Amino acid sequence: MNRAKVPQNSNVLVELGGKYPTEVGYDPFMPFEILWVITNGQMRKNFLWIAMRKSGIYVADGTPFNVHTSYHTDGTFHWKTKNRKRVLDKRPALPDIPKPILIQNASTSIDDDYLVLFNFANFEDRLVDEIIYLDNRKLTNGINYHVWAVPPFRHGEILLHTEYPAYIHIITHTNPWIEVIIYEEGKRK
Repeated sequence: MNRAKVPQNSNVLVELGGKYPTEVGYDPFMPFEILWVITNGQMRKNFLWIAMRKSGIYVADGTPFNVHTSYHTDGTFHWKTKNRKRVLDKRPALPDIPKPILIQNASTSIDDDYLVLFNFANFEDRLVDEIIYLDNRKLTNGINYHVWAVPPFRHGEILLHTEYPAYIHIITHTNPWIEVIIYEEGKRK
């Protein structure tokens, strides 16, 4: 197992009598897949897919625009939709990024009429590392998401939109960490 240094000023919990850690273990780039699935009680649509592989981090959404982003270990950054593919600027090589880097973000409607237009297939129970369900019967009609690559223990540097409620997911067993923030936009149902 690889080790990451714990910055001296990190806020970490330490068991009573335990020592402040100087490093923590993490898995290197590995096959890792996480899904966010939106349901309305009758259908389950793949909304957001994130995979980490030896070659980099891959993000795709199931919205009708079907945005895909890939951030490769050498720093190459690709962005594409159904109709366009673009190589963006060169970024720092993974996993040694010096600061949090936004990989992908978007806003979308998630009401029933729009949900049927999502391009990803309906979610069928297949093996993934984690599944997070969002229920559009409880959420607002629109949501916004941000996917970040984060150096270990630097997650507090990502600014939040405080005008919207947020769900924050931080995956810490990889390097870089992956942070996903989903904001509810508008009034709750």
